[in-house]
Amino acid sequence: MRESLRCLVPAILLILLITPYVRACSAGELSLTADAAVLIDYQTGAVLYSCNATEPLPPASTTKILAAILSLEMGEMKEPVVIDHYSASIEGTSLYLKAGQIFSLYDITKGALINSGNDAAAAIAVHMAGSEEQFAALMNYKAKTVGCRQNCFCNPHGLPQDGHAVSACDLARITRYALNNKDFRRIVGTKSDRIKELSGKSVIDLYNTNRLLGHRDGDLEVIGVKTGTTSEAGQCLVAAAKHKNHLLISVVLGSGDRYADTLLLFEYGASNCHYTAVKGKTPLFQVPVKRGTCKAVAVGTEKDVTLMISPRQLPLLDKRVYLKPNIKAPCRKGEAAGRIEIRLENNLICTADLVTLQDVPGRSFWWNKGI
Repeated sequence: MRESLRCLVPAILLILLITPYVRACSAGELSLTADAAVLIDYQTGAVLYSCNATEPLPPASTTKILAAILSLEMGEMKEPVVIDHYSASIEGTSLYLKAGQIFSLYDITKGALINSGNDAAAAIAVHMAGSEEQFAALMNYKAKTVGCRQNCFCNPHGLPQDGHAVSACDLARITRYALNNKDFRRIVGTKSDRIKELSGKSVIDLYNTNRLLGHRDGDLEVIGVKTGTTSEAGQCLVAAAKHKNHLLISVVLGSGDRYADTLLLFEYGASNCHYTAVKGKTPLFQVPVKRGTCKAVAVGTEKDVTLMISPRQLPLLDKRVYLKPNIKAPCRKGEAAGRIEIRLENNLICTADLVTLQDVPGRSFWWNKGI
């Protein structure tokens, strides 16, 4: 028996050694290569899919999303940025900026987002806060104000640094916030651009590193946002895609194939999470009518009310209706009759106006006489 055990233990160890490493998200509802992933709805913030989404991981250059939104919000876009020696010498993806060159803050921000220039991101930090460390403090404060919980930013570009990590959920929150900014949305949706020194001496062509930008598949169109890659972080991608009248935001961290993973997430959202909560022009309630030719009028919404929501969350939806106590005739089709609120786990995610769906004439003198 002891001899059998002596042979069995090495055999088990050998099996463990030769068994290939399986990434954390490969065995879930979707077969992803990423270590962490999340898909959310831009409008409501509802999480449609998640896998290890609250685990802080190295984000690589997706860090620049937060650095850029700080630049766009805190700076004047035409103000000159003098490139310092530190920023010009930083490693990794670069615009090859030279110390002493002067660009507008807006152009440097474009260089950080479109071309993923580490030197551009460092220049933003030094210009706005004096150093990367001080700028990182601003980044962490901003992240907290938009609801982030699992993050620690140590630099503006995402190069490996001890403690520099953020969760997929927090990156989605930051991106959802950033997409409210028109300049940010315009920049991350740009395939190519050109920036030049304020002196006019040199010009730099920019080419977007996001290969999914502009990708279309039926009702789905990818409109941004930011790539990131380091040996420590693996392939990372934050992306946004329009689907009908909704906008989806996906994040994949530590991916083996970020583009395939992202398309799987968007396909999942488009196929499984599009829910019609209220059918437009369908009578939902009857509201009493004063002095009308009928006692009540049908009310409903003018258009379909659609949501992006995970099938698992459907039982958690709560619809609350607020109707006018009565409506005075004559009333025309389309008059305000109340509103409907839709909540998910007590959080308001959607409201829609209720209107009358028909005309109701008022009673005439002869109608009252029964003639």
